[in-house]
Amino acid sequence: MANAMDLTSLAVELGMKYYEEKNLLFGRLDGYECAVLTQPEKKILMIHLSAKPASQEDGGESGMERLLEEIRQAHPAVTAAVYENYTASLRITTAGEEAPQPLAASLLRQICAFAQKQRYQPCCSGCGKTKDVRRFLLGGDARMLCPACRAKAEADLTDQWQRRKFPHHSAWKGFVVVFLVLLIGTTAWIGVYTSGHSATLVGVAMTILCFWGYQYMAGRIKKGGIIGILLGLLATVFLCHNLCVAFELVVAIGQQQEISITGALLFIPTFLKDPTNREVYFLQLGLSLLAVILASAPMLWMVHYSWHHKERLESLEEPAA
Repeated sequence: MANAMDLTSLAVELGMKYYEEKNLLFGRLDGYECAVLTQPEKKILMIHLSAKPASQEDGGESGMERLLEEIRQAHPAVTAAVYENYTASLRITTAGEEAPQPLAASLLRQICAFAQKQRYQPCCSGCGKTKDVRRFLLGGDARMLCPACRAKAEADLTDQWQRRKFPHHSAWKGFVVVFLVLLIGTTAWIGVYTSGHSATLVGVAMTILCFWGYQYMAGRIKKGGIIGILLGLLATVFLCHNLCVAFELVVAIGQQQEISITGALLFIPTFLKDPTNREVYFLQLGLSLLAVILASAPMLWMVHYSWHHKERLESLEEPAA
């Protein structure tokens, strides 16, 4: 099968560019964009040329099809077909160790000479448009694409990226995971606070786990999921903060009279009538909410990236001199 040196020689012979990392030759031959793609593990060399006749009276698709049929009959190692009525595709298979590049060069010249004689025009391999067509790499293969077909191909690649990156499961499962994280986080928050430590880091961990857990179970996060997670976090922080205040009231009031957590919660509005108590209450609540908001920021950026990420085709156009 052709090696890098053989393909380099073929590229020089045909005046094409050799992309060694992709086993690909791509360039212009007799005014037509041609691609040669190798698959060394299968001992296959593939040739593509996208062109269409200037008018149906100049031979139509059947002219190229007849030529490829003659090539198939003359060369048993070659299979060929015209796809989408625009792309002439040939596959050269070598059972032994012989190099297929001499045959590839000969067939390319034969096809291009026929296309010139029949007044074929280079065109988009997707829709047949002959204007504003550029070279791109798509799926490891060189393609000639117009802006519309390029946009469609990039949209398909983006969709494939989304499916691989965020496999869809169930939004309900995602919310169940968020609920469990918030429940465990509430318990941890109260436990850390009652032990005499700051529970701010618990809120940060709870925020990150909510986003990651929902994304793992539900896939790509949509706006409804974001709103639900943020509302759940804010409500949990508010609940945890009030439970902590209630715990302090139970400790303080319990020295004089017996009071339950429920009673302490109901006593909070009266407790906040004092300006000093109110200032401390809202300062601590604001710090807790700020920690959650700051932890949410990178998570929201990840969601934004998943919404606006776009896959781009690699251009194979030569830079202008």
